[in-house]
Amino acid sequence: MTRGHRLLILVGLGLLAAPSAWGWGEKGHRLVNRLAAQSLPREMPLFFRRAVLELEYLGYDPDRWRSPAEPALNAVNAPDHFINLEYVEGRAFPPDRYQFLHGLIERGLVRGEVALTTVGFLPYRIVELAELLRVQFRLWRQAPHRTARERAERHQIERNIIVIAGVLGHFVADGAQPHHTTVHYDGWNTAFAPNPRGYTTERGIHLRFENDFVNEAIRESDVRSRLRPPRRLGPLFEETMRYLRESHARVDQLYELDRQGGFAPGSTHPEAKRFAAERLAAAAHLLASIWYTAWVESASPSVPDASSSSPAPSVTAPKGDRRIEGANTEDQDVERMQSGSPAAAQDAARECGACGARLAVGSSP
Repeated sequence: MTRGHRLLILVGLGLLAAPSAWGWGEKGHRLVNRLAAQSLPREMPLFFRRAVLELEYLGYDPDRWRSPAEPALNAVNAPDHFINLEYVEGRAFPPDRYQFLHGLIERGLVRGEVALTTVGFLPYRIVELAELLRVQFRLWRQAPHRTARERAERHQIERNIIVIAGVLGHFVADGAQPHHTTVHYDGWNTAFAPNPRGYTTERGIHLRFENDFVNEAIRESDVRSRLRPPRRLGPLFEETMRYLRESHARVDQLYELDRQGGFAPGSTHPEAKRFAAERLAAAAHLLASIWYTAWVESASPSVPDASSSSPAPSVTAPKGDRRIEGANTEDQDVERMQSGSPAAAQDAARECGACGARLAVGSSP
């Protein structure tokens, strides 16, 4: 058996050995998506800004997909939720996951008998979904909407956008949780690194922090007060890796707070609460920024080199620009008042007031 064949067999074994890393828990994932959606600038399409409830629900979806009854789905889904940066420390990341895998095979895996999928693909999943979102926004901008068929197809693109954006939020939120960036994903891994500070080596810290502590101690206001407005991002893969490395840099702090009892039941540890709220706010900020950047860049089939980032303008689109406001048919005007953020509902109400006369005479767009 050749060395290459042995490594490819390890890929399959790695699907079983990959860390069982669940995300923030439903509360945390819902919170990240909801706050990101509520922070969007009014320049983005109204159909998207008013989809707060849908985006919130979708934030937890990739964890709902986990089931022993679907082993093939589990195999492809699990490695997308994490990246163990220790295995690739100091190495450049290629732009797509297949080049990444090829590089791992060429290097004979990274350390010891580590299967390829044990390294994780989180940055690739984030960038892949962000690019798919940009494509869908571009299709929506270009889609005609004069006939009933065209309007139905454009409405389907809107649904696609909401689903992709919501699912993307799950993986962005996973990246803010330091456990999703490290070999110490559920207890300090003494086989990989020494443990001079006496951090817990027992399983359970992962769930204790991201689920139990967040459910008990973190309120929406704790995160909202730390949330920055979205901004136009630079090169997406670089931004994503910077975000993941910032999260990874907090692994020791996370374990130290746990050692102090910060995440224990009934804890009122102020630093532990601040830590969790800041991590959730970082996720919501990056998510809203990715959504906003995908929208802006979808205006052109070729993406300009965004060498510098800037805040998203909180301004209204030019009056009468119904393409941006997402109000291309009167039934959409009425429908979008039924859910979403208060600001989106107010926008829709104002537009419906203006379209009332047209409805009365039965005019078409």
